[in-house]
Amino acid sequence: MNDYFDFVIIGGGMAGVTAAQTLRNEGEQGSIAILSNEALYPYQRPPLSKGALRSAVPAQPKFILEPSKFVELKIDVLLDSAVSRIDPAKHLVWLAEDKKSIHYKKLVIASGVKPNHLAIAGSTLEGVYYLHSFDNAQSIQVDAQQYRSVVVIGGSFVGLELAASLAQKGLKVTLIERDHLLGLLHIPMVSEYVKALFEKHGVRVILDDEPIEFVGVKHVSAVRTKKSEVIDCELVVIGAGVEPDIDFLQDSGIKTDNGVLVDRYLQTNRANIFAAGDVANFYDTVFSRRQRIEHWDNAVKQGRIAALNMLGQKIAYEEVPYFYSDIFEISFNVLGFIDAQDEQINRGSIESGSFATFFLRDGIPQALFSLGRPSEETKVMESLIKHKVNLRSVKDKLSDSGFSLLQIPTQTILILQGGGAFGAFECGALKAFQESAIHADIIAGVSIGAFNGAVIAGNPDRPVQALEAFWNDLAVRMPNVGEEQYRRMQACNQIAAFGVPNFFKPRWLMPFASFNQLPNQWTSFYDTSSMKELLEKHVNFDKLKSSPIRLMVSAVDVETSELVIFDSYVDHMRPEHIMASGSLPPAFPWTTINGRHYWDGGIVSNSPLEQVIDRCGSAGKQVFIVDLFPRNRANLPENILDVMSRRDEILYSERIRSDLKNQNLMQNFRQLVNQVLGELPAEKIRQIQHLPNFIQLMAEESPMKIVRITREDPDGEPAFKDYDFSDKSIEQLQLAGYAMTKKSLKR
Repeated sequence: MNDYFDFVIIGGGMAGVTAAQTLRNEGEQGSIAILSNEALYPYQRPPLSKGALRSAVPAQPKFILEPSKFVELKIDVLLDSAVSRIDPAKHLVWLAEDKKSIHYKKLVIASGVKPNHLAIAGSTLEGVYYLHSFDNAQSIQVDAQQYRSVVVIGGSFVGLELAASLAQKGLKVTLIERDHLLGLLHIPMVSEYVKALFEKHGVRVILDDEPIEFVGVKHVSAVRTKKSEVIDCELVVIGAGVEPDIDFLQDSGIKTDNGVLVDRYLQTNRANIFAAGDVANFYDTVFSRRQRIEHWDNAVKQGRIAALNMLGQKIAYEEVPYFYSDIFEISFNVLGFIDAQDEQINRGSIESGSFATFFLRDGIPQALFSLGRPSEETKVMESLIKHKVNLRSVKDKLSDSGFSLLQIPTQTILILQGGGAFGAFECGALKAFQESAIHADIIAGVSIGAFNGAVIAGNPDRPVQALEAFWNDLAVRMPNVGEEQYRRMQACNQIAAFGVPNFFKPRWLMPFASFNQLPNQWTSFYDTSSMKELLEKHVNFDKLKSSPIRLMVSAVDVETSELVIFDSYVDHMRPEHIMASGSLPPAFPWTTINGRHYWDGGIVSNSPLEQVIDRCGSAGKQVFIVDLFPRNRANLPENILDVMSRRDEILYSERIRSDLKNQNLMQNFRQLVNQVLGELPAEKIRQIQHLPNFIQLMAEESPMKIVRITREDPDGEPAFKDYDFSDKSIEQLQLAGYAMTKKSLKR
């Protein structure tokens, strides 16, 4: 066994395996080890309370990945490797059994949870089980073949699944819950409905009571409750909750509190150590609170994010919690965070098996309980919760099952391209948007579009006035001489030679104070130090994180050539982040942030819609793209300058296309899945259609709508007109942006 790995993952559950697989999918070539404290290769735990118990033949583990796949991916899985302690200072993980240490470069803690043990008399008797591992499930299954009566402790998701599976197996089941079934939902009619469902299937349900003793000599024979009831039984299965498995973190310096404390990037307080899955107590940016989630869907998503952030991508975990369960013939989903104080709006009827409850706070959706409702409804509600869409205007329609949530718009995205002086066109467009009551929730900007976006997001109460003031400071005052074409050529030549005072200055007009400032040492033609002063004048950077407008700007890492997104809701943005997006070589120098060097994001993509969708989703989005470079041109270039100008137009023009091939592939995939589902019993189909994976991959979602506003070149424009910052040209571009946007919105 190696004693050094680039990536070590503690825990063989969904979070740990997903993290390892993501590292490989992202092209990571370093060594990876998963440390599992069990003798089996990583397996799925959700089936343990369902199919594994109901099976008439000995249950088999359902592996997350087949053992051969780990070999193929070159992922070492170290079985029976419980961890005893961690030494972050020395980057060491110590194994419990053989006292061996493993050195890591980066570490993921995905140790999961362990069952809460009841400290009552008789808890060590034979026949008393906790369901946590495959071995537990196998032992319960074997005993269930020979015994006929069982008491299940706990009315949570797992407790209900246990009781239902054992009842379906033919056992006499008694279910004890000290409160109400699914009491955390705070929906009394659902608790009553589930109780009646269990009683219909022969399960005795005891509420407002709890065990105080397991009776028996060697093997359990009865359960005595707090209310002095004695229930005869041959088996006891306990689902009384779990706690984070973090004992091995004592004295490590890693902060813990009901789990491993991590930030929005799933990173602990120690460098290069992350946590994911059931054990991670993370800061939830959707609900602005800390929480720890015990569900496999969360484990998968966090495992992926932790891996990406170990690779330096710095992606915040911004997901709505999903919970799923199936009991007897019903299945249901719970999304979000339920608070008993929130307003509840019911849809459908629980008696019909098609029912939902929406939880709203001041019109903003917080959570959803859904039983037997269409998967599309659940998927749309996830997006509405995640993006805090105010539903006041449609609140009275939510109780109407005929009202489709697909009709509710989610967010407005404004894409502002790069294009130098053409950015004044975007200033005019903004004025037209405001007059049409169109307000951006998200702005994605590149280069000059990043500058415009920063001014808008930094002044959300007066965006038009602020942006016009910004461009007024940019404009170069020049005499209005000669015909228009000559005036523009003269302006381009003057700005190329002397720069824009408040924006960039030519190096050849600056004194050579040292050898590295000589022309043969230049890495750019212009100095951009005045950009920072201009940005600080027009943007309150301290307020960007709390602005109602989310700003995203893109830049290219000079050394890795990767496109990097700076996000005002994630990063603490400063002027350098905006300057990085506009550092177009060879005119401008790269901008350095935290030791990394960046050029203009337009080099890779001048319309970063794909990056916005990756972070914010596409469902129900209204997208407005301000395209500064025309895609089509009637005449061929006439000279070298025209050739270079047309080259830039093609390079920077908006290139978002409808990917028909991928659309057709997805449609064929959905048709195939539906054909396969058609071969299954109706009850099984209903259960599958409510699985989180099915909802997220198969459910219909509100379409994304795109409106393009394209700048048109007037006749006689000189080559390289994108650096004509003269006052008259700026004014013309603003008027053109206003007129074209009005025209496009009307159309």
